[in-house]
Amino acid sequence: MVLMLLCTAPLMFSGCGPTYSDDEILAMLVDGSWDGTMDISYTRNGVKYKSTGTHVQFWNDINSTTSGHGKWCNTFEDNAPIPYLSYEFTWQAIDQVIYLQFITDNNENVDKAKMKIGTYYIDPSGFTGKISTMDNSNSAKFTFLHTSSPWAWDYYDFYPWDVYPFYPWYDPWYDPFYW
Repeated sequence: MVLMLLCTAPLMFSGCGPTYSDDEILAMLVDGSWDGTMDISYTRNGVKYKSTGTHVQFWNDINSTTSGHGKWCNTFEDNAPIPYLSYEFTWQAIDQVIYLQFITDNNENVDKAKMKIGTYYIDPSGFTGKISTMDNSNSAKFTFLHTSSPWAWDYYDFYPWDVYPFYPWYDPWYDPFYW
């Protein structure tokens, strides 16, 4: 009887909480607002304008544990003709890689606007890594701090997402000098 009790004791004290896949944990970590820097620039009329800051928002979709949508906004130097470039995107965590599909004004997916974040370090406070094209031909490094959780809704009204929407005549995702 004592032997049987000793063998079952570890089972009695083990947690019965939910278990999450690696992709579910990644999706929970990425959910929220991130501010930081990215080593990108764009060229217009022969002049190069560097990014001075980046703000990214990931939202987990309702009833999904590994996908969602979001917004990505890059801020550029004070003298840049376009000081903000913002994009909407959908995202999905698959095999520990975050795949992003950027969306145009017409709500259409553009194959050239598919990106991935496969090289990264993330924890509840920081997110560093590299975003790259699907074929790894272009990439940019980033360093972000987690600035807001999904339930701090008043924060989201602060950022100027709609100041400069998607421009059909200029999109740095298609500009080879952007990276």
